[in-house]
Formats: sequence, C-alpha cells, structure tokens
Amino acid sequence: MGLAYRERKAVILDEVRRKERVTVSELSSLLNVSEVTVRRDLQQLEREGHLVKTYGGAISTEKVAFEFSFQKKLRRNMAEKERIGRYTAGLIQEGEAVFLDNGTTTLQIAKNLKLRRNIKVVTNSLCVVYELEPVEGIELILLGGIVRRGWFDLYGPLTEKNISELYVDKAFVGTEGISLEAGLTTADICTARSIELMIKAAREVIVVADHTKVGNVTFAKFASLDQIDRLITSEGIDELAKEALERKGVKVVVV
Repeated sequence: MGLAYRERKAVILDEVRRKERVTVSELSSLLNVSEVTVRRDLQQLEREGHLVKTYGGAISTEKVAFEFSFQKKLRRNMAEKERIGRYTAGLIQEGEAVFLDNGTTTLQIAKNLKLRRNIKVVTNSLCVVYELEPVEGIELILLGGIVRRGWFDLYGPLTEKNISELYVDKAFVGTEGISLEAGLTTADICTARSIELMIKAAREVIVVADHTKVGNVTFAKFASLDQIDRLITSEGIDELAKEALERKGVKVVVV
C-alpha cells in the first residue's frame, strides 16, 4: 500500500531541503508512486508555500533566487552572453526604435550596435548609455527615474510614465527565470513593472537569457509566455524544455 499524502509530504520536503532541487521522476521512484501523483503533491505543497514548482520538478523556497550584484552577474556565463548579444544585435533593422532593458545580456546587445546607423535605442540602463553615447548613428533616449544604486539603472513611477508614452518596434529584455508554470520572473520587484510596460509597448518582444535561466523561478513575475515572441538562449538548454516552450508559441533560438 502506498504512502499517504502526509507521509509523502514529509519525504518530499526532506528531499527538497537536502538537495534544493528535485525532479518529478526522482520523487516518483523514491516514493514508488506515479508521476501524476507527484505532480499533484507538488502543486499542493506549492499552494501551502513549502516549495516552488518548476519545469519537471520543484525547488526549495530558500533557493528562489534573489539578485546577485550587477558586477557579479556580469562575470557569469560571459561567453554565452557575448554570443547572444552578437546574434541579437543583428535582429535590429535600420529605422527601428527599440527598448533595451538593464541587464548583463542586454548590455552585450548594446556592445554590438556601435557600427549601426539610423536606429533609436530607449533604455533605463546607464551602462547601455555609456556604451552607445559615442555612437553618432544611434538616437539614444534615457528614461527618467530613481537610480538603483549598484545596478546602474533607473526605475519607479517616472520610468513607468515615460515608457507608457512610447511605442517601439522591438523590446529586448533579460530575465532571471523563464518557466512554463511561472512565465518570466525577476528577482527585484522594483523593476518588474518597468519591464512589463516595455513588453506592452513593443510590436515584438525578444527575451535574451542564457540556458541557466530556463526552468528558474525568481521573485516577481513580469510576463506570461504568450506575451513573448522569441527567446534567444545558449547551448545547454534542456531539449524537453525547449520543445515545451515552443509548444507554448515561443520561438527558441539557440546560439
């Protein structure tokens, strides 16, 4: 006879605390129950606030990511971010207006725009402004707002008001997490609203994130999967996760 829910709950929470991340298949084998039962248990445990469901498993609530400093993030997975930046910059056409949000991957897009002409770049990132200010062929528009110290960007009501008055061809946004269940998430609730408005103001939304962000869930949701058109990511993305995202209508490009 199988374990009762209360007993399964104790085992699952012990595994999550011990490993921080578990998969449905692992729990199914450990508990000797079907994967359907495990998924149902994880849904209930998420409602109870014990864990966060992810694609194919769950993570501890203590593992739900809060942001590293910008400089630390800048050094992580740099080769992948550079490849994504080079590829994505090529998607911007002459005459277009685009949003570039603040992030270490979107910064790589800016670094690859220095020979471009006749484009408008709207951003809340002081780093993007620093990169593109010398480029005469780019009309550079800095959004107003409150300076987020240590992150070199602007946020708040003024930023949101500025965004709401603009319309662009493409929005390029980064994310700390992208998952089937939670959509796109960021670790800083202060910036979530600004990104949400950028997405609403763009004809096309392109998410740039290396493969380590796929399956992650962080603190604040800013978009659903049906709001984005493309995900530009790096080699190493789980093939099943890629296929699942594509079934949701997201074109996934691996560079």
